[in-house]
Amino acid sequence: MSLCEHALSARLPLPSSSTPVYKEECTQCFDDQDMAEGIDVCLTCFNGGCPRLPYNHAHQHSMKSGHHLALNIRRVAKLASETDERRPAKLTKLEIKEENDEEKYEYMTFVRCWGCAGGAKVESGLENIEPTVQAVIHAVEASKGQEIKAWADEVTPCEHFDSLEQKPDESFGLDKLDQCSSCSKRENLWMCLTCGHVGCGRRQYDGSGGNNHAVEHFQNTGHKVSIKLGTITPEGTADAYCYICDDNRMDPQLSVHLQAFQINVAAQQKTEKSIAELQLEQNLKFDFSMTTADGTELVPVAGPGLTGLRNLGNSCYLASVMQCVFSIDRFRDRYFPTASDHFATCTQQRPAQCVLCQLHKLANGLWSGRYAELERDANNNVGYQRGISPVHFKTAIAKDHYEFSTMRQQDAFEFLQHLTKQIDIVERAVAGGAHNPTKVLDFTMEERLQCTECKKVRYKAQSASSVSLPVIKRPLDGVQEDGAQQVFEPIELAQCLELMTGNETIEGYNCPCCQHPTVATKSTRFATFPKVLAVQVRRFELVNWVPQKLAIPVQVPLGQVDLGTYRGSGAQSGEELLPEDEPADATCSEQQEQQVDEEVVVQLESMGFPRVRCVKAIKKTGNCGAEAAMNWIFEHMEDPDIDTPEPEQQPQQASAASNTVDPAAVEQLMGMGFPKDRVERALGQTAGDANRALDRLLSCADDDDNNTAANTESESNRNDSMNATKFELTGFVSHKGTSVHCGHYVASVRHGLGDEGKWFLFNDAKVVEQPEPQPEQAYVYFFTRVD
Repeated sequence: MSLCEHALSARLPLPSSSTPVYKEECTQCFDDQDMAEGIDVCLTCFNGGCPRLPYNHAHQHSMKSGHHLALNIRRVAKLASETDERRPAKLTKLEIKEENDEEKYEYMTFVRCWGCAGGAKVESGLENIEPTVQAVIHAVEASKGQEIKAWADEVTPCEHFDSLEQKPDESFGLDKLDQCSSCSKRENLWMCLTCGHVGCGRRQYDGSGGNNHAVEHFQNTGHKVSIKLGTITPEGTADAYCYICDDNRMDPQLSVHLQAFQINVAAQQKTEKSIAELQLEQNLKFDFSMTTADGTELVPVAGPGLTGLRNLGNSCYLASVMQCVFSIDRFRDRYFPTASDHFATCTQQRPAQCVLCQLHKLANGLWSGRYAELERDANNNVGYQRGISPVHFKTAIAKDHYEFSTMRQQDAFEFLQHLTKQIDIVERAVAGGAHNPTKVLDFTMEERLQCTECKKVRYKAQSASSVSLPVIKRPLDGVQEDGAQQVFEPIELAQCLELMTGNETIEGYNCPCCQHPTVATKSTRFATFPKVLAVQVRRFELVNWVPQKLAIPVQVPLGQVDLGTYRGSGAQSGEELLPEDEPADATCSEQQEQQVDEEVVVQLESMGFPRVRCVKAIKKTGNCGAEAAMNWIFEHMEDPDIDTPEPEQQPQQASAASNTVDPAAVEQLMGMGFPKDRVERALGQTAGDANRALDRLLSCADDDDNNTAANTESESNRNDSMNATKFELTGFVSHKGTSVHCGHYVASVRHGLGDEGKWFLFNDAKVVEQPEPQPEQAYVYFFTRVD
């Protein structure tokens, strides 16, 4: 231990309540504070790094950033005492029991300097360092803080805080805020904002916790609102509760209300966990396992490619998709072997917020085998592995997304689409996207339209990265499962493909050749095949405007599937083509200009669809109501431009607008690898909105490209082989529950093809051999082409 010049001259910042402090796990690997060497927290930017080989990301961070001082934190579990592990049948408001980490763990800390040889320890207690050290020790871990924010309900003010009449009781005193006024309780204390009465919280199901004195005070006096002592922050926030509304509320005038009791908000420090923090802890304790297979009857496994992902609380959709995605060679080879090289060269200041860093970290965690170790109990019985936590990855990939950034259950297929879009964006900035692994999913669909009157045809190529297959609903009369769930006849995968590629009749088609409305037929087939085909099965229907899952078994062979039958043939000899200067599938152009029914928009948005998709569906169906719009959404979910807003300008207007686009927006989009002319054109077509322009750039091919299927040149063509039409099922995501937005997801992944292949089931952190995979009820399938 030494006094180094770096420590003596250090001027360290203090983290605020909104500053992310990464103190539980390395931001570039999954080494954590429970390991023998602990975690180093940078005392300048509060990044977390592992201090040991083979990675030593803490030292690497110091060399890149010049931040030499770090606080090492190591956590050791105390011997567990016998406790009552009964669980309440139902959690109610303010009845969440707090668990103190200090009662379960012992923490060992010291300061080290990576600017000195070997990361030497620094003498403790230096007055210029100690305040920051203590702030880090008491700070909420960054990932937990983000989860808490996501778990927290949308808390709003109410009129009972606005109309508050404060009359501090004569007996009130600041020295009485540390204990319930009616008993000896000193935790979970609530102060009445009317009179200053301090009462303990509600009694727990097992008799522990508070004694209901805060609630009884409201019942006796009618004083409506209170705040939880210990949750007040210098920023002016605290847990507030309205007994009239019987709900958590926000107090916009908290500092003013507390001044009536001579409490200075700016001088307060948060000392107790908030309701959101306690709610998060309780949700993580629930067993989300709802799979049909009993995990205890299957053989637990662990190793490279067999590492589980811990459930963050409704994150099974993410875990299942990522297990399937990283079983694809192109994704694994892009991010696993190159992890150390990327970390050494990445210029992002915060690795936890860099999507590429987190992709490399997750790939290394899943495929290195370093974190896949089966645990044993006191009797040496083999159990499941602990798994790794994808919390940093989830935060980075879902940043600012209105759904995936929350802790609610999500649709696995929608997450797959979001994932590939985000990877496409970040990879464009690296060697122009030359290493982009999502290209392995890309292919081209051929759309053939024929007027039934003049018999002329038009071919159109559409880029895609997945297909969505319809199913046939055929209930078995008189047969129901437990719980009165309807049982349906099974359907073969080939039948679903025939439904997708079959002819569709278009009434009122404005034929540019016939010059009057006619009837047309349209079909969509594969123009090229990807290396890996992602398939969603649309097993849902609307019940009272809520999408409900249909448990229709789809018979999917585990062997090879030949998709050559569903391949388009392009323009044939003797076919006469429709003119190219008119819209290919125009019906009535006036429909595009109709104003949408806002009530229908609200109905569709309440089902979880983004507004742009709702508006487009209503316009496309001619304002014919929510049911027609919903059917259009289901039929066009695989369209690459489904979430691209309709152009608001005529081409000549867009061209003029491109001359006035924001140079900063142009530079931002060009930094993602798009050429300047396309960027300016996209910004002009979207009124300068950079986000909408990005969606357009990602979903629309260059306008200069030839749109005919015969002449389209793309990555999917280069992936495609004319003779390679056979695929094998190599992974699928299964779901159990009544809706894709609730229930539980698991993944089945095949390692190896043909007779050498072996199946494994990934149920969050639990990984087992799966001798008999059951793809009949899967929601998303991954087929690998056999070249």
